[in-house]
Amino acid sequence: MENNGGEKNKKIKIKGLDHLSVAVPDLEKAIDFYQNSFGCAVTNTKILENQGVKIAYVDLGNVQLELMEPYGETSPIKKFLDRNTSGGIHHFCLRTEDLEGALQTTRQEGMQVLGDGSASISHHGKKFFFIHPKDTFGSLIEIEEDKNDH
Repeated sequence: MENNGGEKNKKIKIKGLDHLSVAVPDLEKAIDFYQNSFGCAVTNTKILENQGVKIAYVDLGNVQLELMEPYGETSPIKKFLDRNTSGGIHHFCLRTEDLEGALQTTRQEGMQVLGDGSASISHHGKKFFFIHPKDTFGSLIEIEEDKNDH
């Protein structure tokens, strides 16, 4: 449906899937699994203290898996793994060229933006936000700006 200037039908314009995020109880074991079972290239691990996670990315060619292990007792990933002890898909991330517009549309449509309701800056310098799963048929969705890296 085309938007003819009416704000009610404004859509979040998505450019594609950026990554699938998988919560894992042991990051090193997960890295070994993807490298040895599938021959995938995996990035070095990185600790994101402010997000309470230790991560690595698995290159699948057309998309990446973001492997996340809890870092610290208050990690949101720890809570997820308390309920899903083997791990599992935590969220998926969609790219948009208009993050501020996406954030505004999300709010206008009555969807809950997690955290303080504003965008954050990721470890690779891109703005992002999360939409609460209760508003997205049970899936936690991350929206991230699609910005060329160099």
